[in-house]
Amino acid sequence: MVKRLDLMKFREAEVEKMLEYFSKRTDGFENPKIVMIGGYALRAFTAFSRYTRDCDFVLKKLDGWNLDRIQKLLPKDLSTEVFEKRGSYGFLRCIKLLKVDGRSAKISVDFMEGEVRGRTEEQIFFITEEFLQKATKVKIPVAEKEVEIFVPDYADYLLLKIMSARPSDVRDVATLVWKNGIPNGLKEIAKKALAHPEILRKNMKLIIDDISDKRFLDSWKGTFVTTEFTEKTREEVLKELKKLL
Repeated sequence: MVKRLDLMKFREAEVEKMLEYFSKRTDGFENPKIVMIGGYALRAFTAFSRYTRDCDFVLKKLDGWNLDRIQKLLPKDLSTEVFEKRGSYGFLRCIKLLKVDGRSAKISVDFMEGEVRGRTEEQIFFITEEFLQKATKVKIPVAEKEVEIFVPDYADYLLLKIMSARPSDVRDVATLVWKNGIPNGLKEIAKKALAHPEILRKNMKLIIDDISDKRFLDSWKGTFVTTEFTEKTREEVLKELKKLL
């Protein structure tokens, strides 16, 4: 029976192959310009990383749709699960099914054009020309290889994490703020980047509550497989986050 860690490593190796595939077919993610967000992009901002089966990308909305072009580039083993285009927003989700020692697994690849949308109507982040211009190309570790890819500016990435505020995002926010702090002018940046800037303060209250929970330390340590995040670290992070209230 394949072990859980081996399965996660196998998934990540498949993600690396997929990234290499798209890099070759988009001139190194330049044509069209594709920016990675989500859990894998965390590796651009901190040495800590976590396994994830999802790989998320964003593109700027054009007069037509970049997503139509992306769909035509898909390899045969990536199947389209969701494809929608609505006004200023487009979403393409692709799935790759895996078999590991008789056990089923999958990875998903999401492309969002024009906006990043969350689970509620308030969760809308605009993908603008300014967002693309601020994005930088970096090398991140994926499956023991170095992958060169665009990631957002730190302030934009932190805002995306705060806007989403799922349990995995809360752990990422704590890690980001611990290692990089709160960027200057984040509230002003939020007014331009978010359709509903008030969600910054609203979600920050929820994030602070989650990090304050006595179970958070164990949750963080279990995700990043290290004990470096301590009670003192938590107190320092909470002090920084409260500046956004």
